[in-house]
Amino acid sequence: MVDHIRDVVAVVPIRGFHGMTRLAPVLSPQERSSLARVLAERVVAATADAGLRTLVVTASDDVWRWAVGRGLSVCDDPGSGLSAAAGAGIACGGDKPWMVIHADLPLVTSAAIAGVARAAINSTVIVPSHDGGTTVICGYGRFPFSYGTGSFHRHLAAEPLAKVFVSPQLSVDIDTPEHLDSFPALTRAHYPARHGNEPR
Repeated sequence: MVDHIRDVVAVVPIRGFHGMTRLAPVLSPQERSSLARVLAERVVAATADAGLRTLVVTASDDVWRWAVGRGLSVCDDPGSGLSAAAGAGIACGGDKPWMVIHADLPLVTSAAIAGVARAAINSTVIVPSHDGGTTVICGYGRFPFSYGTGSFHRHLAAEPLAKVFVSPQLSVDIDTPEHLDSFPALTRAHYPARHGNEPR
């Protein structure tokens, strides 16, 4: 149960800035690292603007330094997958309501995040992704995280009284070339060669 938006701890698991391997066919390692940072910056800026305290969960030295440099709290990732990272994050947050949010949401806004927090006043809130996954969960206490393909239905089955919050700003993540191609403005700005604009 969320009593006030500022009571909510935003838990942002970030495995590292050198992942996003499903984009390897179209982006170099350096480009994938840059994209991961850009998206993470957007997410933590939006959580801060919404008034949430942000807690990054990671085992990466690069991510740890990046988070601390931005004044964010950091918690160790146990290294056994996203579900375990989410659980570790809410444990590190203490006896507070929490919001687990992915770090690769290109359309994220502070208004959407605040909307989820307000919707969680009396129940857990689950935000489905466009492809049947789960991008945001907001609640209090323990939760049976079960990320992976089709996770939204598993999460809802585990918490059948949860509210489903459908949000265009929170439903899209970027983890395939097709997802990346859905954001031409982003790719033109950061990867001009993909659009035939490589400097001569």
